[in-house]
Amino acid sequence: MAELKAKVTLGKKGDEAYIPIHKLIVTLHWTANVDLDLMAFYKTNDGRTGAVLSANYPGGNQGSLSSFPYIKLSQDAGVGARGGDNQEELGISKLDKMAEVYICTINYTDASARKDSSFSDYDGGVVVRDDRGESVAIPLDATEKGHIAIIAKIDNTSPIGAKLINENRIVSLGKFASSIPGAENILG
Repeated sequence: MAELKAKVTLGKKGDEAYIPIHKLIVTLHWTANVDLDLMAFYKTNDGRTGAVLSANYPGGNQGSLSSFPYIKLSQDAGVGARGGDNQEELGISKLDKMAEVYICTINYTDASARKDSSFSDYDGGVVVRDDRGESVAIPLDATEKGHIAIIAKIDNTSPIGAKLINENRIVSLGKFASSIPGAENILG
């Protein structure tokens, strides 16, 4: 089982915590024999939408930390449904231009085989760390079956600050493309 080491755990759907808007690392951890792919989809304060995901997907762009969208994806892990200490990372250098960021994963192994399965079977989760070492964990424990998990949402629309929210929502590819900003042209 992948261990999610963090100061705070958002263990239930809807749990939330305030986070800083600069220098975050989002790490997806899992050990099961499955290829999970970490992705971020966003909507800016001025209404633009986009995505940061593996270049192996149509329209995929691994992003940049030094220019817009200030989000960058690491390498692909777990390729070939290889188990072990798998992790993928998203670096976020600035959130000030973002209204919403959705942290998602696709179960590439099962989606490719057109097999619906539960993400709770795959011992995954994300840890969000800031540059001061503070961390928040969200276990990927949704029991519904499907190919895409919306693990968390960063809501940066409040004047109080950005909130990290446990979503743990499983959706079909079609529902994902129609309901998540930036997904309509990538996976739809």
